[in-house]
Amino acid sequence: MQVPDVLARQSSPPAWSAYGDSLMSEIAPANEFVLIGHSSASALTADLATKLPTKAIIIVDGDVPPIEGIAYPVRPDLRAFIENLAGPDGYLPLWSKWFEGDAHRASMVGIDVLRNDSEAFAQFESGLPKMHVDWFDEGADLAKWDHIPAGYIQTSKLYDHAAGEARRRDWPVINTKGTHLDPTLRPAETARAIAEITRILEII
Repeated sequence: MQVPDVLARQSSPPAWSAYGDSLMSEIAPANEFVLIGHSSASALTADLATKLPTKAIIIVDGDVPPIEGIAYPVRPDLRAFIENLAGPDGYLPLWSKWFEGDAHRASMVGIDVLRNDSEAFAQFESGLPKMHVDWFDEGADLAKWDHIPAGYIQTSKLYDHAAGEARRRDWPVINTKGTHLDPTLRPAETARAIAEITRILEII
């Protein structure tokens, strides 16, 4: 298993259009890959799938990218939401603070649960980059990727719309009925869901 981390080498993320290529430099060669992308990384997964020998894609609680063409880091309604969070200099608070004052959304994200463990929360926040709101305006140009088998794992109600789109595309879908941060908060359950998707897709 590989977990490429571009931010381990630089303090700020690369431009969205170059993020896939930055990840490529962190990935060791292999005969085939099952690519798993959580949240906004779903678009990066689709980008990498056309650049690597990919057996399947699994998206975990993220938007389903367009079949080809421009994919943005976040959908338009979320981009409008974060516009109001930016300070006078255009910089956003850390992602963990985006949902302060909205207990319902914080609960769906799972940030309220993570905050209960001060040590885990501090470690989580230490890995969050400082982002400028304009960073979210650049798109990545995806090559056609829908010939690659794919599955979807929904962990929160935030992505009801994406799970619906996955079903429309006839992908297998598993709903773990948790929070957006299930990969961190419930890693065993998330891993079991990933294993079940690979079984359904008959790739392992």
